[in-house]
Amino acid sequence: MINRSLRILALCFAPTVLGFAQNAANMPWWTSEVVHDLGLTPAQTQQIHQIVRAYRDRLFDARNNVQKAEAALEDFLNDPDSNPPAAKPIIDRLAGARANSTRVFTEMSIQLRSVLTIDQWRELRKRWSEVQKTRKGDTLVPP
Repeated sequence: MINRSLRILALCFAPTVLGFAQNAANMPWWTSEVVHDLGLTPAQTQQIHQIVRAYRDRLFDARNNVQKAEAALEDFLNDPDSNPPAAKPIIDRLAGARANSTRVFTEMSIQLRSVLTIDQWRELRKRWSEVQKTRKGDTLVPP
C-alpha cells in the first residue's frame, strides 16, 4: 500500500523541484534501487518513510485539487458558449492549485533532503539522473 502510494506521489508531482529531471518520475527515489547505493542507515530510512507518510494526505489533496481545477478548465473549453473573460476564475483556481501542489511537494522534498548527508545527496542526484536518462531512453525504443 505504501509503495503504491509513493509511486502515485512520484507520478503526480514534478521532480524538477528536486532538480533531477524535466519529466515526472515513474517511481520515487526512496523506493528505487538508487537507495541501496546511498548507504542509508536504518534511522535514515525510517525518517524518510515517516516524512512521506506525514505528507501523503496533503500531497493527495493538493493533487486532487489540481485535477478538479483541470477538469473545470476542460469543461469550460468544451463549452460551446464559453467566453474568454469567464475563464479568469478558472485560470486562477488552476494556477493556485498547481502552486499549492508545488509548495507541498517542495516542503516534503526539503524535509527529505535534511535526512541525507551532503555526500548522500550528491550521490543521489548523480544516480537518479542516470536512472531518469535510462528511463527516457527506454521510452524511445520501440517494443
